[in-house]
Amino acid sequence: MNFEEIDFTEYETKYEEHIKLANDYANKLEKEISNEPNNSKLRNDLAISLMEANRYEEACFHFKEAAKRDPNIQSLFNLAFFYSTEGKLITAEPTIEEEKSENKKPEEEEYSWEIADDEAFELLEKIIKLNPQHYFPYNLMAEMYMKKEEYEVAITFLERAVGYTPSLENLHNLGMCYYKKGMIETAVDYFGRAHALRTERNLTLWPMLCYGVCLAKLGRKEEARAVAKEMLILSIKEEQEFQSDIAEIYYFIDDYKEFVNEYSKLDWFFYSVEYLPPYFYSLWKLGHTEEIEKLAAKVIANKEKEIEEVLNDPEECDDFDPVEYETETREEIAFVRKAIQDVYAGIRPTVRFEPYLETTCYFYGCFRHNNPNPNY
Repeated sequence: MNFEEIDFTEYETKYEEHIKLANDYANKLEKEISNEPNNSKLRNDLAISLMEANRYEEACFHFKEAAKRDPNIQSLFNLAFFYSTEGKLITAEPTIEEEKSENKKPEEEEYSWEIADDEAFELLEKIIKLNPQHYFPYNLMAEMYMKKEEYEVAITFLERAVGYTPSLENLHNLGMCYYKKGMIETAVDYFGRAHALRTERNLTLWPMLCYGVCLAKLGRKEEARAVAKEMLILSIKEEQEFQSDIAEIYYFIDDYKEFVNEYSKLDWFFYSVEYLPPYFYSLWKLGHTEEIEKLAAKVIANKEKEIEEVLNDPEECDDFDPVEYETETREEIAFVRKAIQDVYAGIRPTVRFEPYLETTCYFYGCFRHNNPNPNY
């Protein structure tokens, strides 16, 4: 079997075979590169194969070489995407002892990775000036602006991306930009369109969740309820942990019964106390005050126990300050008690929903994701 013919759906169960095939294919391409050193397509294929074999340092070298020898849209963009996702390779500064050592060999140099967003952005600016006729560069440039919360600029790039190819990622991210601008009526349409493009390539449920939340915020309660119901089925079927997020749709449409039904399944040992106020309020609206008191007492008792264990066992404090830990934990206990007081006073807790940026693999020529090489 050739590496490019691998069925990646079997990747997890055939990991060792996958690595071997990736290495074999990389070795084959290395021999071809020796005869065609300026062939940027070969170098990009080699770099991607090396990444599949977890040989990231070598992959970085070949992405850089491809961009240096043949700076076309693909080679420049693949290097930009590598920088944006993996960072750049730097040589670690040797210690005084290492500098004095006479036994250290050159090949034993140690490397580390650091963020390279500036380098990625600089390359993307060059690429955009080349007027690429494909959506990958515009998607990535928009995502970089979104990370800086420059949503207006991001929208301009996303609109160009959609003009070439609407994708789950660029439609969802347009929805997110408009949501951040408070334009829910515009955002809801993009989130809905993004979810409609959900495939095996990207099985995220975030566009669907955002769609449901926007429907709820717009007062379209029955549509929001239908989305929540469908999403619960999908999340359970696909083993995606979205129950607490889906429950928020019910909270936004004042369906406290369904909200409680989902939140009651949570293991509160693993959840922040910040999740408790809307749950307490929903229980109070349903007249279940005994459950509020019972859960609050359990949470507080667990917090008190954690404090006691930390203070009584010095070995538990190797990675943090025990005094600071106790202070923060007692603040959490106070938060729980205050939440109960507010709920009993009829104060409805607000739930702040924030969508997440969607991205995917943008490497031109990626075997795993069957990505194109439109201009080679």
